[in-house]
Amino acid sequence: MNVIDKLSLAFSLILPVTVSITEAAAQLARMPVVEWTVRDAPDFRYHFLENVRTTELWYATPETGTFSHHGFLTYHQGILFACWDSQARDENTSGQRSIFRYSNDDGETWSDPKVLFPPLADNVPASETEQPNPFQTSQGFARIEDRLYAVTCADRELEEKVYRFNEVSRVRIGFLAREVRTDGTLGEIFWLSDTAPEPEPGYPARPAGDPSLVDKISAYFKEPANLPQLLFGPRQYPDSDDEHRMNEPSPPWQLADGTWVRFYRDGGSIHTQSRAEVDASRPRRNYVSFSFDGGNKWTIPTRTNFPDSVARTNAGKLPDGQVYVINNILPMTPRQGGRSMLAISLSRDGLNFDRMAVIKFIPPPRRYEGKFKGAGYQYPHSVVVRDNLWVIYSVNKEDMEVVRIPLSELYSLGRSSLKSVDPKPGYFNPASIP
Repeated sequence: MNVIDKLSLAFSLILPVTVSITEAAAQLARMPVVEWTVRDAPDFRYHFLENVRTTELWYATPETGTFSHHGFLTYHQGILFACWDSQARDENTSGQRSIFRYSNDDGETWSDPKVLFPPLADNVPASETEQPNPFQTSQGFARIEDRLYAVTCADRELEEKVYRFNEVSRVRIGFLAREVRTDGTLGEIFWLSDTAPEPEPGYPARPAGDPSLVDKISAYFKEPANLPQLLFGPRQYPDSDDEHRMNEPSPPWQLADGTWVRFYRDGGSIHTQSRAEVDASRPRRNYVSFSFDGGNKWTIPTRTNFPDSVARTNAGKLPDGQVYVINNILPMTPRQGGRSMLAISLSRDGLNFDRMAVIKFIPPPRRYEGKFKGAGYQYPHSVVVRDNLWVIYSVNKEDMEVVRIPLSELYSLGRSSLKSVDPKPGYFNPASIP
C-alpha cells in the first residue's frame, strides 16, 4: 500500500468523501501523536508503588476450576462489583462461565463468590469436549437508568480455521444479560436479541429480552466509551495501516479539544501463516486510533512507541484529569516474561505519557496446566472510587486479585525516579497537592 492509498484509507473513516487527498494530507500532519517518554528521564528506573493493598478474590482449585480470566470492575450506588470468567481447566472452552463478588464497604470485605452466568454446556476440559460447545466471555457491566446489568458474549469455537490464520475461529451465538442488584441478588437471564437461540440439550432455555431494554443496552455498548473489549471473530475490529490485526480495544479517553483516543492490542501481521510468524511480526507496541467527531468515525489504527507485551490494555482518567494506562509494559513475549510486570503510565495531556509505576511484578509459580495458560498479571480493568484506583487482573490465568491504589500516591509521581516535576504551563502540578 503506497502513501496515497494509506492517506485515503486513513481518512475515509473521519472525513467527508469530498475532502481531497491534499486536504487529507494536511490534516494528517496535524494528527495527534501518542508517545511513551518515561525512558527519556535522565535517571530513569522503575518506580514501585508502595501503598498498594491486594485482595484475593478467587483462588483456583480443581474443584472450582483452574482457569480464571477476563476481569471487570464497576462501582454502582455505593457498591463495588467484580466479575470474571472461569472454566474447569482451559480458556475459551465448553462451559466457560462468569463469577462475581461485591463489596459494600469500599473493598474492606467481599461477598462470597457467586455464579453470575451459569454455563451453557458441560464445563469440562478441552480434552473431554467431544464437539465444540458454547462458552461465555464477559463484557463487563452496563448502567441503564440507575440499574446495573452484567453482559456476557456466548460463542462456539469452530473446529477448523476458516478465516485468516491469526483470527480466532468461532461463531457468535449471542449476548446474555441480567440485572445485578445492590443487595447481591440477580435478575432473570435474557438474550439481547429478538429471538432466543436454541439451548444445548439438558440446559435451560433463556428468553429474549424486552425489546425496549435490549435496545437500551445495545445503545450503551455503541457509545465511544463503552465499546466491548473482548469480542473475537473475523475482522471484529479494523486492521492497522501497516496491515496488522487489531483486537481488544482499550477504554478510550478524551483530549482537551474533545478528540477521542483509543488503544488496540496488536494481533500481528495479517499475512502470517504460523504462530512463530505472528510472534515475530509483533513490534510489542500498542496501536492507536482517534475520533474527531464524538466517536462516530475513527482513524485507521497506527503504531505507537508505547510498549506492550501484547495483552488487554486498560485506560481511564483520574479525578484531576490525568489519563492513565495500565498494561504489561515489558515489550517481550509472554514466554519471555512479558506479562510478569503490570504497570500504570500517566499523562497530563492524554498524549505524552511521561511517568510510570509498577503495580505488580514477578508472579507466583503457575500451579496448573491448561490451554493458553501463561504466567503473569494479566488483563487489567479498573475503576476510580473516591480516593482510590481499584484494579482487577488475573494471576497466571488461575487466580483473581484486586488492588487498591491511593490516588495520592499516583499524584505524587514525578517524571523520574527522584519524583522531580517540571510541568508545562497550565498543567496540573502534583507538588501543589497539600
